[in-house]
Amino acid sequence: MPAPNNLRFLVTLALFAALAVFAWKSGRRVYEEGPDLEAFERDGAVVLRWAHGVDAPMAERFEKAFARWKNQTDRFIIELDSPGGALIEGRLVIEEIEKIKRTHRVVAYVGPGAACLSMCVPIYLAGDERIAAKDAVFMFHEPSAYDLLTDRKVKKPGFEQRMTSEKFFERYFVNSKMDPQWRETLRADWKGRDLWFTGEELVEQKSGVVELVD
Repeated sequence: MPAPNNLRFLVTLALFAALAVFAWKSGRRVYEEGPDLEAFERDGAVVLRWAHGVDAPMAERFEKAFARWKNQTDRFIIELDSPGGALIEGRLVIEEIEKIKRTHRVVAYVGPGAACLSMCVPIYLAGDERIAAKDAVFMFHEPSAYDLLTDRKVKKPGFEQRMTSEKFFERYFVNSKMDPQWRETLRADWKGRDLWFTGEELVEQKSGVVELVD
């Protein structure tokens, strides 16, 4: 009979193996059955429309769409209508946008009645041009952490939340085309709050987030 310590080790090993298999199957299912990216031509440009959360398989969908359409246009319009989502997936999406910007013009767009919230905003800011409808809604807030098993929001210690927020702000807002003065106002105001703006308000405030309303 195995010693108690060996038994515990074997049980733990089996548990991790089962979790790994479950994660692999779940991950594969996301890419096979997850939401699709709409792609179509309009006035010489290719529109890529994403009306879902910032979650897998968003980056993979953009990667494939860029590969599929890159030889048929010199301009992509990324149309967003998203409640935001995962930081990691958002970073991967931005990486795909940066790759295509080396050879193509990228316009970010949020249309009438659409929203670009939370992690959607850094994706929108990656556009060479940034256009929105007057009533398009944007929301800025500090990044949140979620439990991987329960998907519930986790409250971080104050110092850890401040570090996470500052890293997020530096990565996505300081190195963006945001107006520096507006950006510093945002930095002071967003702590522990959700800040909402329309596309029209962002233009009127000369934020640099939205360049033009249609």
